[in-house]
Amino acid sequence: MVTTKPDRGRAPNRAQSRTTPQARTTTRAIRWQTILGTLAAAAVSLWLVNPAHAAPNVNCAPDRAVSFICGVTNVEDFAPIPDTKWVIGSDLSTPSHPQGYLHLFDTRNRTATAVQPAQIAVRPDKKSYPDCPGPVDMKTFGPHGLDLTRGGAHRVLYAVNHGGRESVEVFNVDLSSARPRFTWVGCIVAPKGFWPDAVASLPDGGIVVTSLWDPTDADRLNKLSNGKPVGALDEWHPAKGWSPVAGTEAMSGPNGVVVSPDGKRIYLALWSGKQVARIDLSSTPPKVDTVPTAILTDNVRWSPDGKSIFVGGQDVTVKQALDCFESNATNCNVPFKIYRMDPATLKLTDVVKSGVYGVMGAGTGAIQVGNKIWVSSFRADRIGIFPDK
Repeated sequence: MVTTKPDRGRAPNRAQSRTTPQARTTTRAIRWQTILGTLAAAAVSLWLVNPAHAAPNVNCAPDRAVSFICGVTNVEDFAPIPDTKWVIGSDLSTPSHPQGYLHLFDTRNRTATAVQPAQIAVRPDKKSYPDCPGPVDMKTFGPHGLDLTRGGAHRVLYAVNHGGRESVEVFNVDLSSARPRFTWVGCIVAPKGFWPDAVASLPDGGIVVTSLWDPTDADRLNKLSNGKPVGALDEWHPAKGWSPVAGTEAMSGPNGVVVSPDGKRIYLALWSGKQVARIDLSSTPPKVDTVPTAILTDNVRWSPDGKSIFVGGQDVTVKQALDCFESNATNCNVPFKIYRMDPATLKLTDVVKSGVYGVMGAGTGAIQVGNKIWVSSFRADRIGIFPDK
């Protein structure tokens, strides 16, 4: 038998002295099984509480001064909920990822959860949206551009959708509880030949929506690649329907869009035009000013104080961006850049230099959260959190 030497000054432990190696091995195995079981249970619990957390094999380590929230898919746009800790994110679906979700980001804990279809109530508002054929199929829901109306405990979220139909889906957002609650109330089906990209609400209850291209136009790639007129900016109003916004007919690749609080000025990202356009609707015809960006200008988003606009986009060719968009890649090696723009002068200031950060590329735009800049992407399994300059 093998015995264990007792500590000095202590009597030998006779039970221990008679323990066999096989018994000790069995005891250790049971102990490790218990520990591993506990850790596994904790991991499963964490996954269920935060289903958008990264999968175990995803490297979510910071890159330089940039950190990430991983496990979210293709968050192409953000809709911050002012005066709360919440940000709504989209989930641009792909052929290999046909079901998209609205993501709900907790900016204090830096976590994200996918809003499940069962968590979204359905109450069609036939009076406001009489031409909507019915609720969106959540199994193919593909939220793209987002906008949230200003003010109140109940707000309206507009979400561009490509799943099952080209449309803007409409949700009431109840902020009276600890966590936002969503109710689908209707939709606005896009006109024929219109590929909706971004949406912005107007003070009178209407919306403006961009179309990056006409999906029936066989020459659209050539037009985009050469910065020729392609796409559209239309407005929609209850009881009036769709109509083009004057002054935008010759623009190339309308993409992101925001509107001034008084509804008099529209700031429009021109993707293939590599510009931002300011459209002043207070004059007839509307006065249009532009500023070159040298990038495929994607999203625009107001800063929290309303004094500047974040402008983002890809620093590659149209073909390189579309190759990524049409691929099944989880992340793309597509450099992106973020500016801050003065809405009065249209002066651009660098915020995020052109590059790919870790594996995150294909950045689209940004919002400000405290002293950080959160960056979205049309093809990534994460969003980026950058220091504000």
